[in-house]
Amino acid sequence: MSAPRPHPHFDDQGTLDWHTNWKEAQASAKAQGKLVFIEFGREA
Repeated sequence: MSAPRPHPHFDDQGTLDWHTNWKEAQASAKAQGKLVFIEFGREA
């Protein structure tokens, strides 16, 4: 298994494998039998 992708805005110390593309996230979750967590916010 490859190293998790970092959070796009801060160092989460590798807690989760972050995606910024919905289709990639959905395909990855489906392949692993996992759910998708959606973090929504705005950049300042």
